[in-house]
Parts: sequence; structure tokens; C-alpha cells
Amino acid sequence: MDTADPAPEPALAVIEGGGSGPAGAASSSQPDDSLAYVSFAVKYSGSMLSVRLGEDDCVADLKAILYSLTDVPPASQKLLGITRGKPPSDDTLVGSIPFAPSALKPRPQNAPGQPQEPAGPAATDKVQVSFMLLGTPEADRFQDPSGTIKFAEDLEDRLAGDIDYAQQQEAVKTAVPPDQDPKNLRKLEKVIARFSNFSVMNEPRAGKRLLVLDLDYTIADTKRLLDPASPASVAARPGLHDFLAAAYRDYDICVWSQTSWRWLEVKLIELGMIGHDQFNISFVLDRTPMFSITAPGGKKHEVKPLELIWRRWPDLYGPHNTIHVDDLSRNGAINPKNICKIRAYKDAPRFDTELQAVLKLLRQLAHPSITDFRDVDLKAWKHFQGAEKQD
Repeated sequence: MDTADPAPEPALAVIEGGGSGPAGAASSSQPDDSLAYVSFAVKYSGSMLSVRLGEDDCVADLKAILYSLTDVPPASQKLLGITRGKPPSDDTLVGSIPFAPSALKPRPQNAPGQPQEPAGPAATDKVQVSFMLLGTPEADRFQDPSGTIKFAEDLEDRLAGDIDYAQQQEAVKTAVPPDQDPKNLRKLEKVIARFSNFSVMNEPRAGKRLLVLDLDYTIADTKRLLDPASPASVAARPGLHDFLAAAYRDYDICVWSQTSWRWLEVKLIELGMIGHDQFNISFVLDRTPMFSITAPGGKKHEVKPLELIWRRWPDLYGPHNTIHVDDLSRNGAINPKNICKIRAYKDAPRFDTELQAVLKLLRQLAHPSITDFRDVDLKAWKHFQGAEKQD
């Protein structure tokens, strides 16, 4: 490095594991003084990223935050210099990482006689670590339309497939349901403490129910959406805007996608879902606050914890008035009575009436006779015969 007045590098700061997107805003909760923390200074593409994690967090948490900041998927991230040999596995606790001596940063010391500078939270951390991140952002991976586009949920679908937890519980009687597993509940509390202060685009409306919508293969054909030679309107599920406008009368709308915030924001704009004159999106969540659970049989997958939203607005939303519409039921394993699995929208068929069927269900749930969505069997939602709310 040049020693003569070097230009400062641009920096992105992350406090207590927060990110730069809506799900990565700094948490409003105070850090637990009883926990030991580790500060990371991450050099990536000419910028310095600052991340602070507790020793009981794991490498997967670090990668999730870096994904939100850089758009580099966790599976493609290379953490250079963090250890001497083999990189730590995703489930390695931060406090157990054998950091390379060269990665350990000395804390700045004041010269003798100099007044003590005010110290930030990182100054008292147990360890301060620096390393380099290598990896290609998702947006740069999607530039070649001639090849098969690989997408996170495509790969997971092929490798693992969706999981029917009701069927799994029948097969494995001794298994603890995911929403009751103490390990998952501890992860949930950690996510809520860290990411509860996510950004809001349009304030929630009193008296409305909550509709949580997946993006990928639920309201749009993701492969078509990622094709730069194809307009986003072609990728949208038929009737999308009419569906959102009708649902907005009774529901606040959240879009929760298993992708990064940067990609999500761009695609929502291209789909015409931001700034529409007939509906508003209340808030958007990306992959950052999702966490991994283990299904019976040992398969791991991520979930979308609705409790993160319910804790933010306990007087507005709860399990009694929230529906999560997704093409993968495993995404709702932590809230099994609120997930409504619909048919995946792939290859952009022109004739598709799934959103019209979902809208009928939303009107049925909005009827005054329904006071708790959990009383409706959403696993068999197409057979529900409830009365519809009239406009």
C-alpha cells in the first residue's frame, strides 16, 4: 500500500450483523453485553465491508450477510486468508474458527500522552479479523442467455426437492416438528434480534390482513425473468397486477424472495410492482433473515420465519391473519399453518389461472366469518368452500 496520503477506500458498515438491504438494516435491539463478539474487515472489489458477529453465530450467518451486501451467493463465496488451510464449514461457530495469524488485526493503540479516543463497539471485541472475499455477483452471472441459467431455488429443487412435512411426521413419529424444535427456535430469536428493523416501503394499514408472496416461480417465471433478451412482462404470471390490486383491498403485501436485495429490487421494478397506482408493496424481505433447518432424514433447507414480521407489528399481524403463498412448502416449515403452496410457474405458460384461484381463497379468508386463518386447512386450500368477502 502507498504510504503517502492514500485515498480512503469506500466502506460499507454493518452493525450487529445487519446488511445494506431491507432485511439487513441494523437491529434496533441492543447487543447482549454478556456475549463475546468478533469483528470482520472484509475486502471486496475495492471496498471494505465491516461485519460484527457473536461467537455463537456460524459461518453461514457471515456468508448470508456478505450475500446481502455484495450479491455474491454463499455457495460461490471464497473467504481468502481467514484460515491457514481448509476453509471453515458453514456450520462452524465463529468462536471456533481457527483464524490465520495473518488475519488477526491489531487494535489501534494511542501514542503515549495522547488522549483516549472514544471506542466503538468493535474496539472491545474479542477478536478483529481481516480477510478477502472473492466471488461473482449474481447479476454478472446472468448475462449469457445462451447457456442454462442456474438459480438458487432451481439447484435446491433438483438436489433436495420440496418437503411435505405432514407426510414426514407420519413417517418419522419421533421427529420434533420444525416449529417446535428448540434449536430452530433459538435461531429464530437470533434472527429477530438482528433483523427486526428492516426497511418499510409503505406503512402497514390498520385492519388489514397480511399477504406474504414468494417471487421466484410463484408470481414470475424466474428463468424467463433472468433472460436479458426477454421483457420482464413476459415472465410475470398471468393476471399478476389485477391479482395484486384486488388483494390490496384487504391485505398488506410483502414480497419475500430467497435472493439478494439488489436483484430483488431490480426485478420488482421491472415487473411494474413498485409505484403502481392500484396497489402498494408494504415491505420486501430477501434471503438475509432466512435460516437453515434440518428436515427428518438429514436434509437441510432454509425457511422464511413469519415471526420476524409479527414481532415488528404485534397489533396488526399474527398467525391469525397472515397467509404465505409460495411454490415450495418447505419455505413455510417454521409456520406450517400459514403456508399455502401453489403450483410453480415455470416455462411461462400463457394459460395459467393459479392467481385467480389464490384470489378466491384470499377473499374467503377475508370474510368476517373467518377470524383465524389457522382454522382453514391450507394444505387443501383449493377444496375450501368458505364464503367470499364481497367488495
